[in-house]
Amino acid sequence: MMLSLKKLDQLDYEKKQKKKVDHELPYFITIVTLLATSGLGPYFIFKKIKEINLLPTVKTESEKILKRIDLLGMDPLTAMNQAKDKPSSKALGEFLGGYVSAIQSGGNVINYLKSKMVTAYENHENKQKQSVEAISGIVHGWLSMQIVVLALFIMISAMSSGAISGSSTPITDSSSQNYLLIVAPVLSVIFLKVVQNMHASNINELETKKILRYAIPSVLAATILVFTNVLSSVNGNTYVVGGALIAASVWPALKFNKIYALNLDAEDATPQILRDITEARKAGIGPEKCVIRACKRTDFKSFTSVVNALANKLEWGIPLKDIFNTLQKEIKNFQVLISFRILFEIISSGGGNVNTLDSLANTSEKMHTVELHKRNMLKPYVMVGFMIMAVTAFTTLLVISSFEQIDKQKNLGDETIEQNKEKTNSLMEAVSISVLVQSWLAGLFIGKITTGAYSGGFLYSILLIIVAFIAIVIIQSGVIDISSILGTP
Repeated sequence: MMLSLKKLDQLDYEKKQKKKVDHELPYFITIVTLLATSGLGPYFIFKKIKEINLLPTVKTESEKILKRIDLLGMDPLTAMNQAKDKPSSKALGEFLGGYVSAIQSGGNVINYLKSKMVTAYENHENKQKQSVEAISGIVHGWLSMQIVVLALFIMISAMSSGAISGSSTPITDSSSQNYLLIVAPVLSVIFLKVVQNMHASNINELETKKILRYAIPSVLAATILVFTNVLSSVNGNTYVVGGALIAASVWPALKFNKIYALNLDAEDATPQILRDITEARKAGIGPEKCVIRACKRTDFKSFTSVVNALANKLEWGIPLKDIFNTLQKEIKNFQVLISFRILFEIISSGGGNVNTLDSLANTSEKMHTVELHKRNMLKPYVMVGFMIMAVTAFTTLLVISSFEQIDKQKNLGDETIEQNKEKTNSLMEAVSISVLVQSWLAGLFIGKITTGAYSGGFLYSILLIIVAFIAIVIIQSGVIDISSILGTP
Protein backbone atom coordinates (compact mmCIF):
# COMPACT_ATOMS: atom_id res chain seq x y z
CA MET A 1 0.00 0.00 0.00
CA MET A 2 2.80 2.40 0.95
CA LEU A 3 4.65 1.56 -2.25
CA SER A 4 1.53 2.32 -4.29
CA LEU A 5 1.08 5.67 -2.56
CA LYS A 6 4.72 6.56 -3.15
CA LYS A 7 4.36 5.60 -6.80
CA LEU A 8 1.25 7.76 -7.15
CA ASP A 9 3.03 10.68 -5.49
CA GLN A 10 5.97 10.24 -7.84
CA LEU A 11 3.70 10.14 -10.88
CA ASP A 12 1.87 13.25 -9.68
CA TYR A 13 5.20 15.04 -9.14
CA GLU A 14 6.43 14.07 -12.59
CA LYS A 15 3.17 15.26 -14.16
CA LYS A 16 3.48 18.64 -12.44
CA GLN A 17 7.13 18.94 -13.45
CA LYS A 18 6.25 18.15 -17.06
CA LYS A 19 3.57 20.83 -17.04
CA LYS A 20 6.01 23.41 -15.61
CA VAL A 21 8.73 22.50 -18.12
CA ASP A 22 6.32 22.68 -21.06
CA HIS A 23 5.19 26.14 -19.91
CA GLU A 24 8.77 27.43 -19.72
CA LEU A 25 10.06 25.57 -22.78
CA PRO A 26 9.35 28.26 -25.43
CA TYR A 27 11.32 30.83 -23.43
CA PHE A 28 14.11 28.34 -22.74
CA ILE A 29 14.42 27.59 -26.47
CA THR A 30 14.37 31.33 -27.21
CA ILE A 31 17.25 32.00 -24.82
CA VAL A 32 19.28 29.06 -26.18
CA THR A 33 18.63 30.17 -29.77
CA LEU A 34 19.50 33.83 -29.29
CA LEU A 35 22.59 33.16 -27.18
CA ALA A 36 23.76 30.56 -29.71
CA THR A 37 23.20 33.15 -32.46
CA SER A 38 25.42 35.49 -30.42
CA GLY A 39 28.20 32.89 -30.59
CA LEU A 40 27.94 31.13 -27.21
CA GLY A 41 28.39 27.39 -26.85
CA PRO A 42 26.09 25.01 -24.89
CA TYR A 43 28.12 25.13 -21.66
CA PHE A 44 28.06 28.93 -21.39
CA ILE A 45 24.40 29.02 -22.42
CA PHE A 46 23.44 26.72 -19.54
CA LYS A 47 25.60 28.84 -17.22
CA LYS A 48 23.53 31.85 -18.26
CA ILE A 49 20.22 30.02 -17.81
CA LYS A 50 21.32 28.93 -14.33
CA GLU A 51 21.21 32.60 -13.31
CA ILE A 52 17.68 33.25 -14.63
CA ASN A 53 15.22 32.87 -11.76
CA LEU A 54 12.24 33.64 -14.01
CA LEU A 55 12.43 30.05 -15.34
CA PRO A 56 12.86 27.99 -12.15
CA THR A 57 12.14 24.56 -13.68
CA VAL A 58 14.46 24.76 -16.68
CA LYS A 59 16.97 26.43 -14.40
CA THR A 60 16.96 23.22 -12.33
CA GLU A 61 17.39 21.14 -15.49
CA SER A 62 20.34 23.33 -16.51
CA GLU A 63 21.91 22.88 -13.09
CA LYS A 64 21.68 19.10 -13.49
CA ILE A 65 23.54 19.30 -16.82
CA LEU A 66 26.18 21.63 -15.34
CA LYS A 67 26.76 19.26 -12.42
CA ARG A 68 27.49 16.42 -14.83
CA ILE A 69 30.01 18.68 -16.58
CA ASP A 70 31.65 20.35 -13.57
CA LEU A 71 31.57 17.49 -11.04
CA LEU A 72 31.75 14.37 -13.22
CA GLY A 73 33.97 15.83 -15.89
CA MET A 74 31.67 15.05 -18.80
CA ASP A 75 31.81 17.05 -21.98
CA PRO A 76 28.69 19.20 -22.59
CA LEU A 77 27.29 17.05 -25.41
CA THR A 78 27.51 13.84 -23.34
CA ALA A 79 25.85 15.59 -20.39
CA MET A 80 23.04 16.83 -22.65
CA ASN A 81 22.63 13.33 -24.10
CA GLN A 82 22.16 11.90 -20.61
CA ALA A 83 19.71 14.68 -19.75
CA LYS A 84 17.59 13.93 -22.82
CA ASP A 85 17.37 10.24 -21.90
CA LYS A 86 15.63 11.04 -18.59
CA PRO A 87 13.94 14.38 -19.19
CA SER A 88 11.18 15.95 -17.08
CA SER A 89 9.36 16.59 -20.34
CA LYS A 90 9.30 14.69 -23.61
CA ALA A 91 9.42 17.97 -25.55
CA LEU A 92 12.53 19.05 -23.62
CA GLY A 93 14.20 15.70 -24.33
CA GLU A 94 13.45 16.00 -28.04
CA PHE A 95 14.87 19.52 -28.14
CA LEU A 96 18.09 18.56 -26.35
CA GLY A 97 18.48 15.47 -28.55
CA GLY A 98 18.07 17.50 -31.72
CA TYR A 99 20.44 20.18 -30.42
CA VAL A 100 23.17 17.59 -29.74
CA SER A 101 22.57 15.85 -33.07
CA ALA A 102 22.81 19.13 -35.01
CA ILE A 103 26.16 19.93 -33.36
CA GLN A 104 27.63 16.44 -33.81
CA SER A 105 26.56 16.15 -37.44
CA GLY A 106 28.05 19.53 -38.31
CA GLY A 107 24.69 20.79 -39.52
CA ASN A 108 23.30 24.30 -39.32
CA VAL A 109 22.64 24.53 -35.58
CA ILE A 110 21.17 28.04 -35.73
CA ASN A 111 18.58 27.04 -38.33
CA TYR A 112 17.59 24.04 -36.19
CA LEU A 113 17.22 26.19 -33.08
CA LYS A 114 15.20 28.84 -34.91
CA SER A 115 12.86 26.22 -36.36
CA LYS A 116 12.33 24.74 -32.88
CA MET A 117 11.67 28.23 -31.50
CA VAL A 118 9.00 28.89 -34.13
CA THR A 119 7.41 25.49 -33.46
CA ALA A 120 7.46 26.08 -29.69
CA TYR A 121 5.54 29.34 -30.01
CA GLU A 122 3.05 27.79 -32.42
CA ASN A 123 2.41 25.06 -29.86
CA HIS A 124 2.15 27.70 -27.14
CA GLU A 125 -0.42 29.61 -29.18
CA ASN A 126 -2.46 26.46 -29.75
CA LYS A 127 -2.39 25.68 -26.03
CA GLN A 128 -3.65 29.19 -25.26
CA LYS A 129 -6.53 28.73 -27.69
CA GLN A 130 -7.36 25.38 -26.09
CA SER A 131 -7.28 26.97 -22.64
CA VAL A 132 -9.76 29.63 -23.80
CA GLU A 133 -12.07 26.89 -25.07
CA ALA A 134 -11.78 25.06 -21.75
CA ILE A 135 -12.50 28.27 -19.84
CA SER A 136 -15.50 28.87 -22.11
CA GLY A 137 -16.88 25.48 -21.11
CA ILE A 138 -16.44 26.30 -17.42
CA VAL A 139 -18.16 29.67 -17.84
CA HIS A 140 -21.11 28.05 -19.60
CA GLY A 141 -21.31 25.53 -16.77
CA TRP A 142 -21.33 28.39 -14.24
CA LEU A 143 -24.06 30.21 -16.18
CA SER A 144 -26.14 27.03 -16.35
CA MET A 145 -25.75 26.61 -12.60
CA GLN A 146 -27.02 30.15 -12.03
CA ILE A 147 -30.08 29.55 -14.21
CA VAL A 148 -30.90 26.16 -12.67
CA VAL A 149 -30.60 27.43 -9.10
CA LEU A 150 -32.73 30.47 -9.99
CA ALA A 151 -35.44 28.28 -11.56
CA LEU A 152 -35.46 25.91 -8.57
CA PHE A 153 -35.65 28.78 -6.13
CA ILE A 154 -38.59 30.38 -7.93
CA MET A 155 -40.44 27.06 -8.13
CA ILE A 156 -39.85 26.13 -4.49
CA SER A 157 -40.68 29.65 -3.30
CA ALA A 158 -43.97 29.56 -5.19
CA MET A 159 -44.81 26.13 -3.78
CA SER A 160 -43.85 27.16 -0.25
CA SER A 161 -46.07 30.23 -0.41
CA GLY A 162 -49.00 28.32 -1.86
CA ALA A 163 -48.91 30.49 -4.97
CA ILE A 164 -49.16 27.49 -7.28
CA SER A 165 -52.05 25.77 -5.49
CA GLY A 166 -53.92 28.98 -4.76
CA SER A 167 -54.37 27.92 -1.11
CA SER A 168 -52.88 29.24 2.09
CA THR A 169 -51.26 25.88 2.81
CA PRO A 170 -47.69 25.56 1.46
CA ILE A 171 -46.91 22.48 -0.63
CA THR A 172 -43.27 22.27 0.43
CA ASP A 173 -41.25 23.13 3.52
CA SER A 174 -39.80 26.64 3.31
CA SER A 175 -36.47 25.32 4.63
CA SER A 176 -35.73 24.17 1.07
CA GLN A 177 -35.43 27.84 0.13
CA ASN A 178 -32.74 28.37 2.75
CA TYR A 179 -30.74 25.46 1.35
CA LEU A 180 -30.87 26.96 -2.13
CA LEU A 181 -29.70 30.32 -0.79
CA ILE A 182 -26.55 28.55 0.39
CA VAL A 183 -26.17 26.32 -2.67
CA ALA A 184 -25.51 29.15 -5.17
CA PRO A 185 -22.56 30.72 -3.27
CA VAL A 186 -21.12 27.27 -2.49
CA LEU A 187 -21.23 26.30 -6.17
CA SER A 188 -19.54 29.59 -7.06
CA VAL A 189 -16.72 28.79 -4.63
CA ILE A 190 -16.37 25.37 -6.31
CA PHE A 191 -16.14 27.01 -9.75
CA LEU A 192 -13.56 29.46 -8.39
CA LYS A 193 -11.46 26.49 -7.35
CA VAL A 194 -11.97 24.74 -10.70
CA VAL A 195 -10.57 27.67 -12.70
CA GLN A 196 -7.63 28.18 -10.34
CA ASN A 197 -5.06 26.52 -12.60
CA MET A 198 -6.82 27.01 -15.93
CA HIS A 199 -5.81 30.61 -16.54
CA ALA A 200 -2.57 31.80 -14.98
CA SER A 201 -1.91 35.52 -14.91
CA ASN A 202 1.37 37.14 -15.88
CA ILE A 203 0.89 39.22 -12.73
CA ASN A 204 1.07 37.83 -9.20
CA GLU A 205 -1.90 37.86 -6.84
CA LEU A 206 -2.01 40.49 -4.10
CA GLU A 207 -0.80 39.25 -0.74
CA THR A 208 -3.62 37.58 1.19
CA LYS A 209 -2.41 39.07 4.49
CA LYS A 210 -2.71 42.61 3.13
CA ILE A 211 -6.21 41.94 1.75
CA LEU A 212 -7.35 40.50 5.09
CA ARG A 213 -5.88 43.46 6.95
CA TYR A 214 -8.35 45.75 5.17
CA ALA A 215 -11.24 43.27 4.91
CA ILE A 216 -11.48 41.80 8.43
CA PRO A 217 -12.58 45.01 10.29
CA SER A 218 -15.53 45.73 7.99
CA VAL A 219 -16.62 42.08 7.68
CA LEU A 220 -16.34 41.56 11.44
CA ALA A 221 -18.39 44.70 12.17
CA ALA A 222 -21.07 43.59 9.68
CA THR A 223 -21.20 40.10 11.19
CA ILE A 224 -21.74 41.50 14.68
CA LEU A 225 -24.50 43.85 13.49
CA VAL A 226 -26.31 41.08 11.59
CA PHE A 227 -26.21 38.49 14.38
CA THR A 228 -27.23 41.00 17.06
CA ASN A 229 -30.17 42.16 14.86
CA VAL A 230 -29.48 45.78 15.81
CA LEU A 231 -30.75 47.03 12.46
CA SER A 232 -33.40 44.37 11.77
CA SER A 233 -36.24 46.79 12.61
CA VAL A 234 -35.25 49.05 9.72
CA ASN A 235 -34.28 46.21 7.34
CA GLY A 236 -30.67 47.37 7.49
CA ASN A 237 -28.91 43.99 7.54
CA THR A 238 -28.87 43.80 3.74
CA TYR A 239 -27.14 47.16 3.38
CA VAL A 240 -24.69 46.38 6.17
CA VAL A 241 -23.57 43.16 4.46
CA GLY A 242 -23.31 44.83 1.04
CA GLY A 243 -21.45 47.80 2.49
CA ALA A 244 -19.00 45.49 4.28
CA LEU A 245 -18.29 43.53 1.09
CA ILE A 246 -17.68 46.77 -0.83
CA ALA A 247 -15.43 48.15 1.93
CA ALA A 248 -13.44 44.90 1.98
CA SER A 249 -12.96 45.09 -1.80
CA VAL A 250 -12.01 48.76 -2.29
CA TRP A 251 -8.31 48.57 -1.36
CA PRO A 252 -7.48 45.38 -3.33
CA ALA A 253 -9.49 46.68 -6.31
CA LEU A 254 -7.59 49.99 -6.43
CA LYS A 255 -4.23 48.35 -5.74
CA PHE A 256 -4.56 45.60 -8.33
CA ASN A 257 -5.99 47.87 -11.03
CA LYS A 258 -3.04 50.23 -10.64
CA ILE A 259 -0.57 47.33 -10.92
CA TYR A 260 -2.55 45.75 -13.78
CA ALA A 261 -2.68 48.99 -15.80
CA LEU A 262 1.08 49.52 -15.39
CA ASN A 263 1.86 45.96 -16.44
CA LEU A 264 -0.47 46.10 -19.46
CA ASP A 265 1.20 49.34 -20.57
CA ALA A 266 4.57 47.64 -20.11
CA GLU A 267 3.39 44.62 -22.11
CA ASP A 268 2.23 46.87 -24.96
CA ALA A 269 5.44 48.92 -24.91
CA THR A 270 7.99 46.09 -24.78
CA PRO A 271 7.63 44.90 -28.42
CA GLN A 272 7.85 48.53 -29.57
CA ILE A 273 11.03 49.09 -27.54
CA LEU A 274 12.66 45.93 -28.88
CA ARG A 275 11.69 46.84 -32.45
CA ASP A 276 13.16 50.35 -32.00
CA ILE A 277 16.37 48.81 -30.65
CA THR A 278 16.58 46.51 -33.67
CA GLU A 279 16.03 49.32 -36.18
CA ALA A 280 18.57 51.56 -34.44
CA ARG A 281 21.09 48.70 -34.44
CA LYS A 282 20.67 48.37 -38.19
CA ALA A 283 21.92 51.96 -38.45
CA GLY A 284 25.15 50.95 -36.74
CA ILE A 285 24.45 52.37 -33.27
CA GLY A 286 25.93 50.41 -30.32
CA PRO A 287 23.61 48.04 -28.38
CA GLU A 288 23.60 50.08 -25.14
CA LYS A 289 22.92 53.34 -27.00
CA CYS A 290 20.11 51.63 -28.91
CA VAL A 291 18.50 50.66 -25.60
CA ILE A 292 18.92 54.18 -24.20
CA ARG A 293 17.45 55.73 -27.36
CA ALA A 294 14.43 53.38 -27.40
CA CYS A 295 13.72 53.76 -23.68
CA LYS A 296 13.67 57.57 -23.77
CA ARG A 297 10.37 57.68 -25.63
CA THR A 298 7.48 59.30 -23.75
CA ASP A 299 4.46 57.55 -25.28
CA PHE A 300 4.34 54.43 -23.10
CA LYS A 301 1.65 55.75 -20.72
CA SER A 302 2.26 54.67 -17.10
CA PHE A 303 5.30 52.60 -18.16
CA THR A 304 7.07 55.74 -19.44
CA SER A 305 8.56 56.75 -16.08
CA VAL A 306 9.85 53.23 -15.44
CA VAL A 307 11.49 52.83 -18.83
CA ASN A 308 12.92 56.37 -18.77
CA ALA A 309 14.54 55.58 -15.42
CA LEU A 310 15.99 52.44 -17.00
CA ALA A 311 17.59 54.56 -19.74
CA ASN A 312 19.02 56.99 -17.20
CA LYS A 313 20.58 54.18 -15.16
CA LEU A 314 22.16 52.76 -18.30
CA GLU A 315 23.61 56.19 -19.13
CA TRP A 316 25.12 56.38 -15.64
CA GLY A 317 26.93 53.10 -16.24
CA ILE A 318 24.95 50.98 -13.78
CA PRO A 319 25.40 47.23 -14.53
CA LEU A 320 22.65 45.57 -16.57
CA LYS A 321 22.01 43.04 -13.78
CA ASP A 322 21.24 45.84 -11.30
CA ILE A 323 19.06 47.62 -13.84
CA PHE A 324 17.04 44.44 -14.37
CA ASN A 325 16.61 43.95 -10.61
CA THR A 326 15.20 47.47 -10.41
CA LEU A 327 12.84 46.75 -13.30
CA GLN A 328 11.70 43.53 -11.62
CA LYS A 329 10.70 45.47 -8.50
CA GLU A 330 8.47 47.76 -10.58
CA ILE A 331 7.02 45.33 -13.12
CA LYS A 332 5.51 41.91 -12.38
CA ASN A 333 4.51 40.92 -15.90
CA PHE A 334 6.38 37.75 -16.87
CA GLN A 335 6.36 38.49 -20.61
CA VAL A 336 7.97 41.89 -20.08
CA LEU A 337 10.57 40.62 -17.62
CA ILE A 338 11.66 37.64 -19.73
CA SER A 339 12.00 39.87 -22.83
CA PHE A 340 14.21 42.39 -21.03
CA ARG A 341 16.21 39.64 -19.32
CA ILE A 342 16.98 38.00 -22.67
CA LEU A 343 17.89 41.41 -24.13
CA PHE A 344 20.32 42.14 -21.30
CA GLU A 345 21.83 38.64 -21.50
CA ILE A 346 22.44 39.10 -25.22
CA ILE A 347 24.11 42.48 -24.72
CA SER A 348 26.20 41.38 -21.71
CA SER A 349 27.36 38.30 -23.66
CA GLY A 350 28.87 40.51 -26.34
CA GLY A 351 26.06 39.84 -28.77
CA GLY A 352 23.54 42.35 -29.90
CA ASN A 353 23.93 41.77 -33.62
CA VAL A 354 21.04 42.74 -35.87
CA ASN A 355 19.81 39.19 -36.56
CA THR A 356 19.70 38.29 -32.86
CA LEU A 357 17.85 41.47 -31.88
CA ASP A 358 15.46 41.06 -34.81
CA SER A 359 14.63 37.52 -33.65
CA LEU A 360 14.03 38.79 -30.11
CA ALA A 361 11.74 41.57 -31.37
CA ASN A 362 9.76 39.07 -33.47
CA THR A 363 9.45 36.74 -30.49
CA SER A 364 8.25 39.53 -28.21
CA GLU A 365 5.67 40.64 -30.77
CA LYS A 366 4.47 37.06 -31.09
CA MET A 367 4.09 36.67 -27.32
CA HIS A 368 2.22 39.97 -27.09
CA THR A 369 -0.12 39.05 -29.95
CA VAL A 370 -0.99 35.71 -28.33
CA GLU A 371 -1.71 37.31 -24.96
CA LEU A 372 -3.71 40.16 -26.51
CA HIS A 373 -5.81 37.74 -28.57
CA LYS A 374 -6.50 35.64 -25.48
CA ARG A 375 -7.61 38.67 -23.44
CA ASN A 376 -9.89 39.85 -26.27
CA MET A 377 -11.51 36.41 -26.47
CA LEU A 378 -12.22 36.43 -22.72
CA LYS A 379 -13.49 40.03 -22.44
CA PRO A 380 -17.12 39.26 -23.49
CA TYR A 381 -17.53 37.13 -20.37
CA VAL A 382 -17.51 40.32 -18.30
CA MET A 383 -20.73 41.47 -19.94
CA VAL A 384 -22.22 37.97 -19.73
CA GLY A 385 -21.46 37.82 -16.02
CA PHE A 386 -23.07 41.20 -15.38
CA MET A 387 -26.18 40.27 -17.37
CA ILE A 388 -26.76 36.96 -15.61
CA MET A 389 -26.27 38.49 -12.15
CA ALA A 390 -28.59 41.41 -12.95
CA VAL A 391 -31.27 39.02 -14.20
CA THR A 392 -30.80 36.78 -11.16
CA ALA A 393 -31.09 39.69 -8.71
CA PHE A 394 -34.14 41.32 -10.30
CA THR A 395 -36.01 38.07 -11.02
CA THR A 396 -35.46 36.49 -7.61
CA LEU A 397 -36.41 39.61 -5.66
CA LEU A 398 -39.40 40.27 -7.92
CA VAL A 399 -40.74 36.75 -7.25
CA ILE A 400 -40.45 37.26 -3.49
CA SER A 401 -42.20 40.63 -3.64
CA SER A 402 -45.07 39.06 -5.60
CA PHE A 403 -46.08 36.88 -2.65
CA GLU A 404 -47.71 39.81 -0.84
CA GLN A 405 -49.86 40.66 -3.87
CA ILE A 406 -50.86 37.00 -4.24
CA ASP A 407 -51.87 36.82 -0.56
CA LYS A 408 -54.11 39.89 -0.99
CA GLN A 409 -55.92 38.20 -3.86
CA LYS A 410 -56.68 35.12 -1.73
CA ASN A 411 -58.73 37.07 0.85
CA LEU A 412 -56.94 35.29 3.69
CA GLY A 413 -57.78 37.83 6.36
CA ASP A 414 -55.79 40.70 7.78
CA GLU A 415 -54.05 38.65 10.49
CA THR A 416 -52.89 35.93 8.08
CA ILE A 417 -51.79 38.50 5.51
CA GLU A 418 -49.76 40.32 8.17
CA GLN A 419 -48.07 37.09 9.27
CA ASN A 420 -47.26 36.17 5.68
CA LYS A 421 -45.96 39.70 5.11
CA GLU A 422 -43.50 39.28 7.97
CA LYS A 423 -42.35 35.95 6.52
CA THR A 424 -41.99 37.55 3.09
CA ASN A 425 -39.92 40.42 4.50
CA SER A 426 -37.69 37.98 6.35
CA LEU A 427 -37.26 35.92 3.18
CA MET A 428 -36.60 39.08 1.16
CA GLU A 429 -33.78 40.02 3.53
CA ALA A 430 -32.24 36.54 3.38
CA VAL A 431 -32.49 36.48 -0.43
CA SER A 432 -31.01 39.98 -0.70
CA ILE A 433 -28.00 38.99 1.43
CA SER A 434 -27.54 35.82 -0.61
CA VAL A 435 -27.68 37.82 -3.86
CA LEU A 436 -25.04 40.24 -2.53
CA VAL A 437 -22.70 37.42 -1.50
CA GLN A 438 -23.26 35.69 -4.81
CA SER A 439 -22.53 38.95 -6.67
CA TRP A 440 -19.27 39.35 -4.76
CA LEU A 441 -18.19 35.79 -5.59
CA ALA A 442 -19.28 36.23 -9.21
CA GLY A 443 -17.01 39.27 -9.44
CA LEU A 444 -14.03 37.22 -8.29
CA PHE A 445 -14.95 34.51 -10.81
CA ILE A 446 -15.15 37.02 -13.68
CA GLY A 447 -11.86 38.58 -12.59
CA LYS A 448 -10.11 35.22 -12.56
CA ILE A 449 -11.49 34.39 -15.99
CA THR A 450 -10.54 37.68 -17.64
CA THR A 451 -7.30 38.69 -15.87
CA GLY A 452 -6.05 35.33 -14.63
CA ALA A 453 -5.93 36.59 -11.02
CA TYR A 454 -8.59 36.51 -8.31
CA SER A 455 -7.33 39.95 -7.27
CA GLY A 456 -8.57 41.26 -10.60
CA GLY A 457 -12.14 40.43 -9.58
CA PHE A 458 -12.54 42.84 -6.66
CA LEU A 459 -13.50 45.72 -8.95
CA TYR A 460 -16.11 43.53 -10.66
CA SER A 461 -17.36 42.45 -7.22
CA ILE A 462 -17.94 46.09 -6.25
CA LEU A 463 -19.78 46.82 -9.51
CA LEU A 464 -21.94 43.69 -9.25
CA ILE A 465 -22.87 44.52 -5.65
CA ILE A 466 -23.92 47.98 -6.82
CA VAL A 467 -26.09 46.34 -9.50
CA ALA A 468 -27.61 44.09 -6.82
CA PHE A 469 -28.22 47.12 -4.58
CA ILE A 470 -30.05 48.85 -7.44
CA ALA A 471 -32.26 45.78 -7.86
CA ILE A 472 -32.96 45.62 -4.11
CA VAL A 473 -33.86 49.33 -3.88
CA ILE A 474 -36.09 49.21 -6.96
CA ILE A 475 -38.01 46.15 -5.75
CA GLN A 476 -38.33 47.23 -2.11
CA SER A 477 -39.37 50.79 -2.97
CA GLY A 478 -42.13 49.51 -5.27
CA VAL A 479 -40.81 51.27 -8.37
CA ILE A 480 -41.83 48.14 -10.28
CA ASP A 481 -45.52 47.48 -9.61
CA ILE A 482 -45.99 43.73 -9.51
CA SER A 483 -49.80 44.13 -9.76
CA SER A 484 -49.50 45.74 -13.18
CA ILE A 485 -47.15 43.00 -14.31
CA LEU A 486 -49.56 40.31 -13.11
CA GLY A 487 -52.45 42.16 -14.74
CA THR A 488 -54.43 42.45 -11.49
CA PRO A 489 -56.49 45.45 -10.38
